[in-house]
Amino acid sequence: HEALRQYQTCVEALAADLDVPPEPETAALYGQILSGELTSWPGSISSTGRPIPSVALKIEPSPLLVGREAEFERLRGWLDTVRRGRGLTLLITGDAGIGKTLLASELLCAAVGSGMTVLFGAAYEQEGQLVYQPFVESFDRYLAEHQRPPGENPITSFKPRGSSDPQQEQWALFNATAVFLSGLALRNPVALLVDDLHAADEASLRLFHYLARQTRAAPVVLLATCRSDLGDPTATPLGALLNALYRERLSETLTLAPLAEADAASIVAHTLGGGVASELVKAVFEITEGNPFFVEEMTRALLKSDQVEDQAGQWRLRPGATLGISADLAGLLRERARRLGPPVEAALMAAAVVGREFRFDVLRGVAGLPDGALLDALDAALTGHLLEETADGYRFRHALTRQALYTALSRARRARLHGQAAATIEALYTRQLAGLDPYIEDLAFHYDQSDRRDRALEYLLRAGEKASAVYAFESAVGYFERALALLDALHLPDPAHRWMILEALGWWRVILADTPQGVARFEQALALPPGEGWQPARSDRARLHRG
Repeated sequence: HEALRQYQTCVEALAADLDVPPEPETAALYGQILSGELTSWPGSISSTGRPIPSVALKIEPSPLLVGREAEFERLRGWLDTVRRGRGLTLLITGDAGIGKTLLASELLCAAVGSGMTVLFGAAYEQEGQLVYQPFVESFDRYLAEHQRPPGENPITSFKPRGSSDPQQEQWALFNATAVFLSGLALRNPVALLVDDLHAADEASLRLFHYLARQTRAAPVVLLATCRSDLGDPTATPLGALLNALYRERLSETLTLAPLAEADAASIVAHTLGGGVASELVKAVFEITEGNPFFVEEMTRALLKSDQVEDQAGQWRLRPGATLGISADLAGLLRERARRLGPPVEAALMAAAVVGREFRFDVLRGVAGLPDGALLDALDAALTGHLLEETADGYRFRHALTRQALYTALSRARRARLHGQAAATIEALYTRQLAGLDPYIEDLAFHYDQSDRRDRALEYLLRAGEKASAVYAFESAVGYFERALALLDALHLPDPAHRWMILEALGWWRVILADTPQGVARFEQALALPPGEGWQPARSDRARLHRG
């Protein structure tokens, strides 16, 4: 049963990037397990007595994984190192759409084939950052797949130790997570993928660094994908993490470059299902500059717009065909939605505001379509491979598709839809047992981007308090800084809230060893003039003077 669950994990991981099925060798292995033909793994034996295959088990790369043979073999070699008992952190970096997740997914399949336990989670761009999201997601998925209680998640079930030092409590949470992973590795080597590490919250980055240090002596591979086209990361939390991993020699980095024209030709041929004329390949390659995601998307767009034709087994551009595209290729991505019809495009644009993943009941409150029409639109998007179903809703198959649809909306339209999303979440979940607590970050994000920004203040403060409760002080600072900026933007004096925000920011900055900024926030609080019906107590002022 373990092998079957791991196979399903492999299938999900491949489908999450470019709709790629598992390779024939992997599928055949799955069939052997189901039929009972395969009763033991060929290869070495783990400490538990369970046979584990060699990582050299033949699993061929995906047809779309072209031009990456050397990188794939290098990664498989590192997997072999982990199987011998040495922990390792691997970073796959490159531009958006360059194939990072696809390569990582193929590596997960190799890990499954070698008998490793596979976990994966992701951070999502353009959404409110959920504290420890990729780790919580990966552990929840693992526990559910193995029919273990969710209370075993080392993060969500963490109980404070009663220390007066918040940093000690955070380290205890981190240690519980490391112990959880190391415990899994006692049975079989473990591969944990954090997809889109660049989008993770700062607390997750700190946890990633901690795990990289603490699992070096265990057969655990920490695998992460990370965009390298987001500007200079030097002065960012991500840059600090990458520098620390390099300085401490904790990681190996694999940077993916654009494909050569010959490799792009392979993707064009595979997408069209036949031979391809050189002028067609050249035209697609020049526009996409070797980005494999854009190569595939451009080819599909040409086929659907009937600008290519099959001549004697070779695909060519039709006479007079034009490959018009916006500077950032967003128009290409939006075209796939537009061709599905106005109701589908409208539903997808509303979904793009809700988030990379969304539930039907939330989208219903934002899209403004009758249930039947909305379901028809979502079905069309599923058929068109723009969306995929999740356990409780839907998900954009590609983050870039969502971004393209989101940026196509006017600023005023985006603000209105964000407000509708927040109001819908409030209406749906206020009376549920857990209340709004699981959605605080979403509400802070949506209201802050909406035409009702005054409603964001409450949720920004609650999100900050929620983050500080699990010692994610970097995230807490971010939420409270946004709350302070919101007060300024809305020209709200509100000295009581300002005092509370500035004091909290001061203490959190001190905890994070940024004492000068902490003192500056204390001084700003002390300089606040009394407001109508409010002034700080003497004890409050004395506390900040001592701080």
